[in-house]
Amino acid sequence: MKKVVVVDDDDDMRELMCMLLRGRYDVSTANDGVKGLEVVRAVRPDLLVLDLLMPIMHGFEVCQRLRADPELKGIKILISSSKSYQHDVRTAVEETGADGYIVKPFEVSEFLRRVDEMAGGA
Repeated sequence: MKKVVVVDDDDDMRELMCMLLRGRYDVSTANDGVKGLEVVRAVRPDLLVLDLLMPIMHGFEVCQRLRADPELKGIKILISSSKSYQHDVRTAVEETGADGYIVKPFEVSEFLRRVDEMAGGA
């Protein structure tokens, strides 16, 4: 079973995403960027679903650290954020190396489609 890590400081959003993905993927979670990096290092997921605005470490920094790590740089990263400005999307994809971006609140079908596409299918 493919592995997905969900990192989001909003408990309700994190639980919603996990509920949608459980049974389709092996799902692990974290509620901040530092813990998220720890979980990613331990789990080695196929996909990381990552919030941007989090305490301790911003999602952009998590992205940059993963892309700088030779062992982890190949992990797909889907940013899931309420920040919908083109600048944020461009920064995520072009400057920090994210593979995709979805704006919250999202349609469930769109979220699942993007995760399936990026993780290589359930």
